[in-house]
Amino acid sequence: MTLVSTAFERRVAPGRALAGEAASIALACRAMARRFARGGRLLVFGDGGASADAQHVAVEFVHPVIVGKRALPALSLSHDAARLTAVAATSGFEEVYAEQVRLLAAEHDMALGFSWDGGCADVLRGLEAAHGLGLLTVALVGGEGGDGGAVGRSPAVNHVLGVRSGDPCVVREIHMTVYHLLWELVHVFLDQPEEAR
Repeated sequence: MTLVSTAFERRVAPGRALAGEAASIALACRAMARRFARGGRLLVFGDGGASADAQHVAVEFVHPVIVGKRALPALSLSHDAARLTAVAATSGFEEVYAEQVRLLAAEHDMALGFSWDGGCADVLRGLEAAHGLGLLTVALVGGEGGDGGAVGRSPAVNHVLGVRSGDPCVVREIHMTVYHLLWELVHVFLDQPEEAR
């Protein structure tokens, strides 16, 4: 029973700390709603398990599970193995997202990058490329210190949403809650046209 209690305990403080991020999450959602209202798309990416999260986010926005919510354009840059390995073979793995962003991004688009510890160089490069093109940039990061590592400290990231944990499982679990909040609150702002201007 102690092991079970410990597993739950590891999640308590980071979960509670998420409530302290409410203002940051709301600001990111309002900024995203404004971009969507202008015809922007969401480009999402991350490594390993976070690549599955990127796909999940894209599907949530493109195919809302709640009846009456509008579909919003989103694209995962992590899901195409042929494209990823082609870029990695010619330009190096650190460029797999940056090159796609430079090719696919348009005015008013947004980039959302996942890095459980803030140390993913390819995610950072993707966000930097997005920022350089004028995209809104959002990072979902984690780390024991709460600063989100190199990704979280980067001036190229407009909105850093961090999880205070060094446990990758806990970080990803809380990231899932955060991106569901992003989806829900973006729609709240879009339903209030004065907020999405």
